[in-house]
Amino acid sequence: MAYTLPPVHLLTIFEAAARLESFKAASEELFITPSAVSHQVKALEEHLGFELFQRKSRGVAINPAGKMYLHHIQQGLSAIEEGTKKIRHRFSSPTLKISCFTTLASNIIIPQIGAFQDSHPDIDLRIETGNQVADLRYDDVDLAIRVGDGNWPDVAVKKITDLKIAAVATPDFIKKYQIHSPKDVSRAPLIDLTYMDDIWKQWANVLSVNDITNKRSITFSDYDSSIRAASQGVGLGLAMFPIENIQVERGVIIKPFNEDILFPNSLYAVYRKEDKDRHDIQCFLKWLQKSPALQ
Repeated sequence: MAYTLPPVHLLTIFEAAARLESFKAASEELFITPSAVSHQVKALEEHLGFELFQRKSRGVAINPAGKMYLHHIQQGLSAIEEGTKKIRHRFSSPTLKISCFTTLASNIIIPQIGAFQDSHPDIDLRIETGNQVADLRYDDVDLAIRVGDGNWPDVAVKKITDLKIAAVATPDFIKKYQIHSPKDVSRAPLIDLTYMDDIWKQWANVLSVNDITNKRSITFSDYDSSIRAASQGVGLGLAMFPIENIQVERGVIIKPFNEDILFPNSLYAVYRKEDKDRHDIQCFLKWLQKSPALQ
């Protein structure tokens, strides 16, 4: 089927001008002159046979035809962009791009990455860390490592390991506040997380601790910051295991009492359904699941 479409560059210029309702603003976004925007929009209008903008003495305003056309053009450009990313992910990139939170990369992946490279010299890795959860529909990522319940729509999900949580702090902090049993946590400042509602109360209920009331606490929005704070003696935190095993082995943080409880969420790998048979993804997941740091 032969398509009778306007030149694509005219559509992208129109999209910017219509979205911004300004030839000048579109020119700044596209790094061309306002005059070039005006001429290209005029060429598109001549191709279509009708006007898309109402010209005014001070700028332009998109007309009803332009608004309708903008809707269709944005849908089409978005579909082309998404399709291009999917094809690029699958066929053109020799690098496996992984997204995970900082603590997982520091404690689990990086200490063992040499062994992976020795076993798979044909696979290059790019590891991106941060608190923002990767969106596989749009982000330049092949594989995301997440903590959750495993119920994410429209993606392939593979469970890596169950998680437990335990109270942790520095040795000096434990000594200062004389924390020897779960009931002693009320003596010390607690480190909390905004996205884990009442996590300390859940912990206390499982361990039958009646009172953990403490007016001194500090709350973080992400797990990495909370663990960093605990390792610097700020307060008593709740850590995920086996992810923090290496920190305990090094003595950076310790568990004042050996009371771990099962965390309701687990560690998962998430990737696109169409990538379920990708050699590099499956090699990395098999290696990660067998990592001594997760045993």
